[in-house]
Amino acid sequence: MKLINKFITYFCILILFLLILLIILFYSGRSLINRENLSNYIENADILNMDSNIIFNLDESGISLKEKIYNLAIECNIPEKIILDILKSEEINIVLGDFFNKTIYYLVNGGYKPQLSGDTINKMIELSMISLDEHLNIMMEEEELKKNVLEYCHKLTNIIPDRQEMVGNLPISYIQKFLNFDIWILYLLAFSCILLLNILTFSFYKPIKYLGICFFISGIIFVILGCMNNLINDVIVSQITNMKILISPLITILLTIWFKLGVLISFSGVFLILFYIIINRIIINSYKN
Repeated sequence: MKLINKFITYFCILILFLLILLIILFYSGRSLINRENLSNYIENADILNMDSNIIFNLDESGISLKEKIYNLAIECNIPEKIILDILKSEEINIVLGDFFNKTIYYLVNGGYKPQLSGDTINKMIELSMISLDEHLNIMMEEEELKKNVLEYCHKLTNIIPDRQEMVGNLPISYIQKFLNFDIWILYLLAFSCILLLNILTFSFYKPIKYLGICFFISGIIFVILGCMNNLINDVIVSQITNMKILISPLITILLTIWFKLGVLISFSGVFLILFYIIINRIIINSYKN
C-alpha cells in the first residue's frame, strides 16, 4: 500500500507540474495579444510601413497600412497635417494595438467587425486637438474636428477585409480553441491535485513543498527559454523566411513574457519551499517540546 501511495503521489506531482506549465503557456499566449504587447510589436515590426495585404493574410499586393489609414482620414475630412502628426506620434502604436487586438478576436470568433475601445477613441481625439492647437493656420472648429475623428475611428474597420478572406489556410480552429479555452479548468485541476496530495501525504503542509518544487522547476525552464531569443528566433524564422519581419518581433515579445513569468514563478517556488521548511521546523520543535 505504501508503494502504491508513493506511486500515486509522484504521479500527482507530475500532473501538477504539467498543469503549471500549461497555465503559463496559456497565460503568456493570451498576454501576447493584449493591447500593450501588440503596441510594442507594431512598433518593433514597423507594421505601419508594411503591405496591408501581408498583414491581413491576403495574396494580392497593395498599399501600406500607413497609406490606408492616411487615405481613410482624408476621406473623413481630417486635415492632412493633423493625420500626419497622429501617424508620427508614439500613441499611434497604442491605437493600432487596440485595433489589432480586436481584429484578432474578430478573425477567431467572427461576428461584427471590431470597433476601437472608448479610451482609444478619446486618445485619438486628444492627439488631433493637440495637433490643431499647434497648426494655427488650420481653419477648423474643435467640434467639427472631433466629429470627423469619431467618424474616422468608426470607419477604421473598413480597412479590415472580411473574415473569410483573412482566414485562408490559417489553422483557425486551433487558434480558436486556444483563445476560448477556459483556463480556470486548469486551475481547478491543479487545486484538485493539491487536495489529493493532502490526502495521500496525510498532511496539510507537505503539498506546499511539492507545489514549490513544481513552481521552481517550471519557472527555471521558462527563464532558460526566455534567454534563448537568438537561437529560437533563428530556428523558427529559418522555417518561415518570407514572414521574418512579422514573426521575429512577436517571438521576442513572447520570450520576454516567458522570462518575466519564469523569474516570478521560480522565486515563488523558492518562497514556498522556504515556507514549508519553516513550518516543518516549527512542527518538529513542537513535538520535541
